[in-house]
Amino acid sequence: MIHIISFILFLIYTIGIFFIKEYYILGIVALINFLLIIALKENIKNAFIAIIKIMPFIIFTSCINMLIGGVNHGLLIGIRLILVCNITYIFAKKMTSHKLQYVIETLLKPLKIIKINPREIGIIVCIGIAFIPIVQNAMMELKYSLKSKGFDFTIKNIIKRPNYILAPLITSIIKRTGDIENSLISRGYI
Repeated sequence: MIHIISFILFLIYTIGIFFIKEYYILGIVALINFLLIIALKENIKNAFIAIIKIMPFIIFTSCINMLIGGVNHGLLIGIRLILVCNITYIFAKKMTSHKLQYVIETLLKPLKIIKINPREIGIIVCIGIAFIPIVQNAMMELKYSLKSKGFDFTIKNIIKRPNYILAPLITSIIKRTGDIENSLISRGYI
């Protein structure tokens, strides 16, 4: 039950961040995030590194919003994204994919009325979450492999020769998807 409550609070908190329009309230939210990191005994350095890793996406999104809605709007979007990514990092450290599967199954039990199996949806979410690091590792392996063969990872080369990246990446993902499918079949999920 505690996992369900924490998931619902997480959703309310993250959605609520996007309705805040005042910088000082966003500062209070940042302080709450910082206090949560300390209270939950998470590594502050790792939380900061996680934000730095997605900073190009945040900057890109902020710049697009600055062009569309003005500088103030773009800054608000950037700050909101940083705060949401930070709280998501904290939540992900405390909620395993199996706990999340249980929460989703529990919250979607009313769908049984229309003959939708919430267990299958929970399994799909669990697989999706588990698949993210698999894709990251496949991409890193591919990057190192291509670099050792002399491929230069510039945007120009990636756009000019997408088949160098996409074909091996898709092949690797399909192979790993087959492995996951066989594992699920052997455990009786499918």
